[in-house]
Amino acid sequence: MPDGTPSGEQVRAALDELLGWQGISRSPQLSELLKYVVERTLAGDEATIKAYSIAVDVFGRPQSFDPQADPIVRVQARRLRTLLEQFYELGTSTAEVQIRLPLGRYVPEFVAVPRSTPAAAAPTAPLPAQKAKMLPNGFWLSATLSLCLTLIGAALVVFIIRWWPGTTPVVHAMPDMPQVAIATFDNLTGDPKLDDAVARLQPQIAGALSKFETLQVDDAPNADALLVQGTIQETNGRFDARISLTDGRSHSTVWAGTVSATGGDVEALQSIASQIVVQLGAPRGPLQAPGRSWLTAQQQLPTAPNLYVCELQFMAWRESRRIEDATSGRDCFAKILARHPDNAVALAGHAALAGWQVQHEAVPGASLSALLVAQTVEAARAVSLRPQSSFVNEMQGLVLARQNAFEAASVAYQKARQLNPANMDAMASYGLRLWLDGQFEAGSALAEQALKAVPSPPPWYYQTRAFNALRERRYFDAIDAGQALAAADDEYGAVVALAAAPEVGRTDLVDRYRPIVLGNTHFQSVGILPRLGILIRPQVLLDRVKEGLTLAGVPPGAVIKPFNPDGTVR
Repeated sequence: MPDGTPSGEQVRAALDELLGWQGISRSPQLSELLKYVVERTLAGDEATIKAYSIAVDVFGRPQSFDPQADPIVRVQARRLRTLLEQFYELGTSTAEVQIRLPLGRYVPEFVAVPRSTPAAAAPTAPLPAQKAKMLPNGFWLSATLSLCLTLIGAALVVFIIRWWPGTTPVVHAMPDMPQVAIATFDNLTGDPKLDDAVARLQPQIAGALSKFETLQVDDAPNADALLVQGTIQETNGRFDARISLTDGRSHSTVWAGTVSATGGDVEALQSIASQIVVQLGAPRGPLQAPGRSWLTAQQQLPTAPNLYVCELQFMAWRESRRIEDATSGRDCFAKILARHPDNAVALAGHAALAGWQVQHEAVPGASLSALLVAQTVEAARAVSLRPQSSFVNEMQGLVLARQNAFEAASVAYQKARQLNPANMDAMASYGLRLWLDGQFEAGSALAEQALKAVPSPPPWYYQTRAFNALRERRYFDAIDAGQALAAADDEYGAVVALAAAPEVGRTDLVDRYRPIVLGNTHFQSVGILPRLGILIRPQVLLDRVKEGLTLAGVPPGAVIKPFNPDGTVR
């Protein structure tokens, strides 16, 4: 590399840091994409980093791949670009280089980050050689006392540095719900006829954001609020909104982004407003980034948490699907309810997490309606206390859907979406429930709409796409979605990826996912298909899974019966 640019060693250290971050490591596809473009660039092969080569080398597409017909590379590059920005926004990077993926390109940039280094100590001149001579006993006594005083002094300095007021390491306090204020957008289109429409964006965005339970929208800017500012420009019949978040105290920009809409009319401006609301209101959005960063740094939750901390933990569970995150979130909401029994958000969150745990531990043939009575009552009470909450209605939909009460669940989901159209979590969940009820087209449409709307969708958003692609024998798409899902789901995601892989000759993925599937204790206890059948009702999907697992070398007995870790039937 040219002089003055980061070295390969520095770049690879930055790469290792990114690959170790959960946001990227949980997605094998994004990890492989990042490694591919970085290593190709370091090797001087920037010219070969094209959509076609990435599709074939990274995503296993055939040689007949058409970048215009299949947007996989553009979609995944956009996800990776967003995650890179989110990682560096956290401010936790210690690498000497930042890896960036510029818009419209697949060749990364390596940007050196200046690091302060302590000044080098002045060299000490060597002492002149002296003849050895005997020293008096008093000298040794003085030397010993001097050494002791030196050690005591050093200890005192360490104590002062560590404990003196003003030098204690900062311990971040428990976060409160983010506060945000919306400034009036500037019309830079040059068309004064759009002044009123652009001015209306401010109240529209403020009103829409106020429907999220995890945000507080203030009427005017203040020191405690993040200020949303924006400009509207028009280029070749397309509106571009450049938006930024400014800290109310330091007045520094903490996040910036751009959204676009085709068309030069008021309808296009409405589309821009909706996109801004979705980006800012999403759990992975910039407004929640400080809270997510705080939660990641905690080894355990506070003994007396506030409601927002519990909501952060709920977001963490929804992305990870780990039993320990569900338990932590459920216990957190229980502590809120111990102090405030009528808190509807805590009731709804507690019911949803407890309901998921019940279903997660259920055995084939169990009556989920009977097992989920307490959670159904709890969710209904939450709705009665706060009927105009999108989150509360969405959680009732989750609880009802887990017991296959799809008609009642649909009513709850529709109410949640009506109350907050920007609630993409509700849209993705509703899409999955429709799909599982056999409404494949309608369910897939909603799931795809949610995936398209959120800049960096969480893994669980890909569940409907993974199921539908396998059902339709679109095996490459099933592999892509299955791997994205498997980043936080070692059951459904791993099974879809494994079932699709042998159909297109991806033996590398068979070798990766077969041990994961056979090592899953839930599958071992009842068999793979019986376990999947607790959630999956469409027989066509179970048939596809059975076909694919057989081709992948999974023992037939393990597909339908309890088995040992080596695949032999118990």
